[in-house]
Amino acid sequence: MALIEDDLIKTIREEENTLLKCMIIVTATELCGSFLTGETGPTSTRSNFLAFWNSRYMPKEYHKISELLYNILRNGISHSFVAKGGVIPSREKKSSHKHLQYFERGIFIYADKLGEDVIEGLLMYLKDKKNSPELNSKYNNVLTKLIQDGKAEYKAFVKKNNIQVSNEPIVGDIYPDV
Repeated sequence: MALIEDDLIKTIREEENTLLKCMIIVTATELCGSFLTGETGPTSTRSNFLAFWNSRYMPKEYHKISELLYNILRNGISHSFVAKGGVIPSREKKSSHKHLQYFERGIFIYADKLGEDVIEGLLMYLKDKKNSPELNSKYNNVLTKLIQDGKAEYKAFVKKNNIQVSNEPIVGDIYPDV
C-alpha cells in the first residue's frame, strides 16, 4: 500500500464532510511538506506546512495566503475541530466560483477545489519523487523517524505501565511504505 496514493489522495477524494475534508488536506500537506524539508516533529509543523503550500506543487494563488491558512484553517481544525474566524470552508457547489475570494466574514475556501489542487500537487510530487534520490531519501527518512519515534513512545508506555503485550502478529491497514 502506498501512503500518498492509497491513503492521502483517496481519502481527500472520497471525504464528503467539509470539516473532515479540510482536516485531511491540511494534515496531508503538512506531512508532504515534511517530505520536502526532511524534518518532522512538533517544532517543524509550521515550516513543513508552509514548505508544501509555498512549493511548486501548489498553485501560486495559495502562496500569498499560506500563512493565513496555517493560522486560521490548519490550527483551527487540527486543534479545536473548528475553522477559526476569518475562514469560510464550504462544499456548497453553487458557491464554488467564490473559492479564495475575500468577504467580510473571511476568505472563502471551496473544499472540493482545494482538494483538487492539493491532489494535483501530490501527483506532481510523486512524479518528481520517482526521479529524485533526494526526495526519496527525505521521504524515507521522515517515515522512518515517525515509525521509530512512535515505537519508542509505545515501548516506554508499555514499560512504565507494566503491560504484558501479545506476541500475536497483527497488521493494520494504514502503515507507512518504507
